[in-house]
Amino acid sequence: MITCPFCDEENLDGVDECAECGQPLDFLSKPRANSSVERSLVKDRVYMLSPRKPLSVDAATPVRDVLKLLVDEKIGCVVVMQNDEMVGIFTERDALMRLNTEAVRLGDRPIADYMTPSPETVDIDASIAFALHKMAIGGYRHIPVLSDGKTSGVISVRDILRYITEDLLSAALA
Repeated sequence: MITCPFCDEENLDGVDECAECGQPLDFLSKPRANSSVERSLVKDRVYMLSPRKPLSVDAATPVRDVLKLLVDEKIGCVVVMQNDEMVGIFTERDALMRLNTEAVRLGDRPIADYMTPSPETVDIDASIAFALHKMAIGGYRHIPVLSDGKTSGVISVRDILRYITEDLLSAALA
């Protein structure tokens, strides 16, 4: 239950306006950060994670070449491009789930056949909490970052964990 600050009427959690006086109550239902880490996640922006410049491949690139690139560069994903537009993302999870033990046999096929098409993205100025929420809901470990509508980077769960760890350490040392 929430108490209306205008008339002291008790209202159900989550209502948009007071049942008694009709005043707006939606501002009382917004989640509040309970720790310094939560406050930082809401306040700080994706650009603070220093998104890595994405490695990109053409949609017609053979699977074999993309897998070699992932291994050689020690990265977890590549952005798939076609005519200077991002059309997909291919991640280590795609390799495991879509190629699996057939990777050698499928090596000559275009990566476009196995990528995740039209991936979710996050804007570089979005809150880290928003990016984390998108990643959690979608089950993504990597998400492309847009700046001015163009793919400018990629962040991973590891980047967010590093950010949280550094935030906790700095709070502990303060």
